[in-house]
Amino acid sequence: MKNRNTSRRTLGLVGVAVLAALAGCRGDRAEKPPRQFFPDMDDSPKFKAQTEAEFFADGRSMRPAVPGTVAFSRVSFDPAANANEPWATPFLTQRAMLVRDDKGFFEGMDAGGDFLLKMPASVPVSRDLIMRGQERFNIYCSACHGFAGDGKGMVGRRWSTGVVPSFHDPKYSDPAQRTGKDGYLFSTILHGVPDPAGGFPKMPPYGQSITEPDAWAIVAYIRVLQEWQGGKISEVPAAEREGLIKAREAWMAANPPAPAATPTPEGGAPK
Repeated sequence: MKNRNTSRRTLGLVGVAVLAALAGCRGDRAEKPPRQFFPDMDDSPKFKAQTEAEFFADGRSMRPAVPGTVAFSRVSFDPAANANEPWATPFLTQRAMLVRDDKGFFEGMDAGGDFLLKMPASVPVSRDLIMRGQERFNIYCSACHGFAGDGKGMVGRRWSTGVVPSFHDPKYSDPAQRTGKDGYLFSTILHGVPDPAGGFPKMPPYGQSITEPDAWAIVAYIRVLQEWQGGKISEVPAAEREGLIKAREAWMAANPPAPAATPTPEGGAPK
């Protein structure tokens, strides 16, 4: 019984000593480095993201995936058996984005390596898709290409490396030309247009901000802009034609053209 009491007193004293030591760290001022109770956790060797690493030949701390690496799903389920289940839709979408096994959808190219003439069948064109494309276009593209796609955006008018192209140029609207294919426009949105001489790109890539589904939505909206440019009021359904005419007349009345400048009788500067 005596030994048991002694052991309890000893453990109690040890506990008090530990608490006193820990309490002594609070508010303790010293010129020495702070105490490290777990040095291996404080100073664990690691690489930080987006930093250089002399250990690797390419100087990258973030290692690329090993060739042949297969992405895996975040949830274990049978994709084929649950293809029509509403709860599985987000997981199936995530799986497709991870695996990226659809060359046409993710690269805009066919099996032969040529740009797709038309958007892949996995991207059905709908009003929602076009409206999404308009939103993304206005955010990322209009600054240079203009809201009408004519290359006269606020930045485009001041572009120092050349003229920003208009999507209404047959070069981009004629599918018989390489640059007029849907796959080409899709690829250009994500990867930009490099300078053949190795200088500043003619168009910067937007793959860091625009996903593949949104890139296809932008392509769909560009096609709408091209159709609108060459459209005629007679092609508009009669039920909507009158409303468009009135809206145009109202806009013209609110935005009258500036009067033409006339020269002075003496041939001086226009008034």
